[in-house]
Amino acid sequence: MAEKMKNESMKIVPPGKKKCVWMEAGVVSYKLCDNNYDCPTCVYDHGMQLKVARQKEVAASSQVSAAADNISRTWVDKMMLMPASRRKCRYMLTGEVGRKICPNAYECGTCSFDRMMQSRLKTESNPVPNRTNVAGFEMAEGFYYNEGHVWARPEYGGRVRIGLDDFAQKLLGKLSSVETPDIGHELTKDQAGFRLKRNGASVDALSPVDGIVTHINQRLVDHPELINDSPYMDGWLFIVEPTHLRKNLKGLLFGEEATQYMADEKEKLFAEADENMRLAADGGDTVEDIFEELGADAWSRLAKKFLKTSK
Repeated sequence: MAEKMKNESMKIVPPGKKKCVWMEAGVVSYKLCDNNYDCPTCVYDHGMQLKVARQKEVAASSQVSAAADNISRTWVDKMMLMPASRRKCRYMLTGEVGRKICPNAYECGTCSFDRMMQSRLKTESNPVPNRTNVAGFEMAEGFYYNEGHVWARPEYGGRVRIGLDDFAQKLLGKLSSVETPDIGHELTKDQAGFRLKRNGASVDALSPVDGIVTHINQRLVDHPELINDSPYMDGWLFIVEPTHLRKNLKGLLFGEEATQYMADEKEKLFAEADENMRLAADGGDTVEDIFEELGADAWSRLAKKFLKTSK
């Protein structure tokens, strides 16, 4: 009984995580998606597809019915056996739409809805499911963070959206301008990816991933205050086509590791800043514009230190 309860508890999907389509379809008992439902680029999906194909070949050569219960099916096969009302569209699984049933047997490449969503989602930011307050700073769950307070969010289609976290926007305050890379520019992880300016002072920020810039948030370029108003949504910076995504993500902060890092950064900021900044060491309210509290020189020094661009 104890072993059964242990196995059942392992099947609970943690907050902020989602079931892999192979688990959603009931082919495997437990597997979480780590590729934002971009199955064509997923190593696990490739392996499972190959495994099922081999089993079907063995069944055919042995003259065993492919419909036999002991013969595996792909997740698409299993989904198509379900009632139509349970065939969730991938965009419903990712949370990009509230309710949508697949009308095209999961052949996304020929789906008009998929083409429409791809066109729209290239520039529109996806909803942020949950946010938590860590030491007075807001964090978006399901996002990856580098140590320079730049976030990366993998999205359907393999693209990655980039932005500044709440710690960075409060540290930088109201910006005069944001200099984003040009479309087609190649970014390198942990090297300067864009520049932020405030009243004559400027600081670079590091790219969290390797990749080619495909889209720029022109609204942000015209209205830099969007970073302060909505750092995880409307204030996103640009989108990249990653070149080493899996490798890059392993080097970023996620989940509890990211939360602990934010708490540690708050303590470092408190130690660096003047007592008059009204930063509470116990995780209380933070000032909204540290620039005004410190002045240009001190702001530039702290910004470079916490965005990890100081020499």
